[in-house]
Amino acid sequence: MNCVTMAVFDSDALYCERLSEYLRSHLKLSFEIMSFTEGGKLLEYLDENEIALLVVSESDARGLNRETFGRNCRNIMILDEDGKNEELEELSISYGIGIFHVSKYLPAAEIVDRVLELCISGAEGFSGLKVKALDSTSKLLGFYTPVSRCGQTSFSIKMGEALARKGRTILLSFESFSAITSLFEQEAEEDITDLLYFADCERDKFCLYLEKIKRTRNGLDFIAPAKTAMQVKEISYEKIRELVELLAREAGYQYILFDLKDYPDGFFEILDMCDIVYTVMRNNSADHYRLGRYDKALLENDYERVLTKTMKCLLPDGRDITAYNRFIEDILIRSREVTGVGA
Repeated sequence: MNCVTMAVFDSDALYCERLSEYLRSHLKLSFEIMSFTEGGKLLEYLDENEIALLVVSESDARGLNRETFGRNCRNIMILDEDGKNEELEELSISYGIGIFHVSKYLPAAEIVDRVLELCISGAEGFSGLKVKALDSTSKLLGFYTPVSRCGQTSFSIKMGEALARKGRTILLSFESFSAITSLFEQEAEEDITDLLYFADCERDKFCLYLEKIKRTRNGLDFIAPAKTAMQVKEISYEKIRELVELLAREAGYQYILFDLKDYPDGFFEILDMCDIVYTVMRNNSADHYRLGRYDKALLENDYERVLTKTMKCLLPDGRDITAYNRFIEDILIRSREVTGVGA
């Protein structure tokens, strides 16, 4: 088959339509999603087509002939209404079909999460499933300054949200003990070290795992940072380069943002990867001294080209929302003129 098919079957036409549309909108995987409200129509489809995953209400599953599930159906997710039905469990033994249960009364977002978990779990039938990718040339944006407590993370988030209105955008943070997850108001157990593991060891499941662990705010996707400075240090330039390639090629991100606070191995090389580097500055002698030392370090290590693509930014007061939004718009205009970012 050229595509991976999911079918939603529920005799309640309104529920079937709403769940199918929610899955199409929020499950950003390369499923072809079919909808059925009549068992006969589903059987006709199964006669000639394979379904990787059938999402079916418990009551409608009972009404279908068991042999139905033996024909071209690899996995069944039953939307439980009254609890597990032991007769349906026999399908797993008789036909080797994966049977999974989810409460029908869960929010649709949690059903999406369960589908993602199933795809990652190693169940058969999902080979070739990927995130829906866009044909685009990705841009890599770095945010780094030697100036401390200057609003760099908030700046990178605001820029990311603005770019997310133009294309698929993700933010990766490299800061130990980071409070960035509190800004997204969504705690995450998994972080970038887990994503790097899948990029390295289970690449065929990378995009599925990415969809499971990412968090989103105002259209901007975000991966939680490593928890300690030692973990950040263990992330090498080579691993980050491979991760960027996967995010661009497999996941279809048009903009990939690095919020750099701690130092991954190969820090200067990572800056050199970027199409543009935003460096926050402040008008005081101590911070001008720090910026001068940073510039000198780049020159002494033959990374003058990082300076040529650096845009130094004096941020307005973040409490003045109108002025800050105007500043973001101005930065995007300047970025388009220099590198095409935001075009």
